[in-house]
Amino acid sequence: MVKAELTMRANSLNMDTKVNVLLPEDRKETKDLKGRKYPVLYILHGYKEDCDAWVNLSNIFLLCRDLDLIVVMPSANNSCYNNSRYGQNYYDWISEELPLKLKNYFPISDRREDTFIMGESMGGYGTLRIALSKPDRYGKAVCLSGANMAGRSILHKDMELFLGTPEETENSDANIERLAQRIKENDLECPELRIYCGSEDFIFQDCRKITEYLEGMFPEKVKHEYWPGEHNFFFWNEANPKALTFFGFNVKGNSVI
Repeated sequence: MVKAELTMRANSLNMDTKVNVLLPEDRKETKDLKGRKYPVLYILHGYKEDCDAWVNLSNIFLLCRDLDLIVVMPSANNSCYNNSRYGQNYYDWISEELPLKLKNYFPISDRREDTFIMGESMGGYGTLRIALSKPDRYGKAVCLSGANMAGRSILHKDMELFLGTPEETENSDANIERLAQRIKENDLECPELRIYCGSEDFIFQDCRKITEYLEGMFPEKVKHEYWPGEHNFFFWNEANPKALTFFGFNVKGNSVI
């Protein structure tokens, strides 16, 4: 797998931003793969992090090293993957503009069943926010230690730039329950969703609350696993092989050399 560090002009943000991309590499022999399209996995970072968090702290590079998969790790500031009232539109960037730009550069499949998204903490919420607002685009999604921002007191004041007040969040598309209701009302197909959270995680009760809501709405699509762990990459690195297996990849088949 080859790591590419990109600096891209994001028109949705009106500035340049950084994106890390892991590209599949045939490490045993060199072949002409012209015309081949690859599945893509978008990985969203947490609060106070950027796209380097998953490179520096996770086992995702090792797990994906021999997989035919393109992994995309964008930076999203502390945006909660929503648009700002003042013009930095991170939801538009991650959900619309970035996928289009990347398909112009890399051999990424357009198929829903080849398009995955996952993230931890704020990125877990962002995963729900994006996957459930674009159910026609994402086949599967994994939320790691995420919760619904609506109905909770905002943990950090700067989040109000992107979420609004708790009352505004409740009545906007930042509310995960509202997105789920829209899928149900319009008889759309919900992405398959797995939610993993540590039982000692400070966000556990909030994560369980939205999990139970989504499982009630889409019992055939949404499943969860909880086990001992806290809100950190020690837990998320345990969850990553489960996530990749859920996406349909054989991580145990990776070579050691």
